[in-house]
Amino acid sequence: MKCKKCGTELRSDDEFCYRCGQRTTVFQRLFASRAIVGSTIAIVIVAAAAVLTWMIVSGRLDLSSLGKRNADKPGTENVTAGGNTPREDKGAGDQQPAATAEPVSEPTSEPEPTPEPTPEITYPVDVTKDMKTEMKELSTRIRPFLAFCASYYERGRHAFKWDDMSASTMALYNLQYLDKTVKYGTPIDTIMKKTKKEVKNLFGKNAKCRFTYSGRFPDYVFVKTGNTMVYNVTRITGKTYSMKTDKVIEYKEGKYRLIVSAGLVSERNKKDKGYFQKYTVYVEKDESAKYGFVIKKIALYKKKDGKTA
Repeated sequence: MKCKKCGTELRSDDEFCYRCGQRTTVFQRLFASRAIVGSTIAIVIVAAAAVLTWMIVSGRLDLSSLGKRNADKPGTENVTAGGNTPREDKGAGDQQPAATAEPVSEPTSEPEPTPEPTPEITYPVDVTKDMKTEMKELSTRIRPFLAFCASYYERGRHAFKWDDMSASTMALYNLQYLDKTVKYGTPIDTIMKKTKKEVKNLFGKNAKCRFTYSGRFPDYVFVKTGNTMVYNVTRITGKTYSMKTDKVIEYKEGKYRLIVSAGLVSERNKKDKGYFQKYTVYVEKDESAKYGFVIKKIALYKKKDGKTA
């Protein structure tokens, strides 16, 4: 130990400093002795052990709960010497499901371009270029009768009318002059059966086969005589049927006004243009019909029929 006054190194049992005469204290001499220091440390350890033993025995310190808390903390699992977690053999029913691999995201494709909206159609619209050819077969069927009728409406000699009688006369006219399957002497039952079929092909549900004699055109073109039908007007020799489509107006979706000019022209004299009557044929698209369209009605042309605005 050292003297507190002059700092001289003293022995552990010196009561006075041999240099300055300063008296040493009991505690200086006590702690300067190594034996005494070692004994003191031992006493402290024994006392601490005794206190710890007493706490465990009396239940004041629960080491099991302390171990459980440590096990709950991440990273405190039992690890083998090789650094791997010990594995227990488990039955097939105790096997843990394999970790599902995260789905690999496929590369996103570029979004398809948004189609441009179809422009809205404002009716009525002129569709002559597109529909004239498509309606050619139907036009062929209505040409003979409309051309034949033109002379009867020349200069307003007859008021035009359109009804079931007119539709039936057109159908029968086609059978006699286009198909040539009906003539004088053909049984009336055969004539009516074929005429009804032609009416359906041309007009669908817009007309019915009906004949009644009234003495007015076109009611007297064909007249029932005995068990057949007779053509009751003077034949027009040297004339041929002519008709041209002037315009096709779609006034509603799938509904059209077919503007035609029809008449009889001379087969010999090309300069004789004859008289042409202009008609408006109201036509409806019908995919189930024989000609793809059916006629709703026919009227004499008016200027408003050909307008699109």
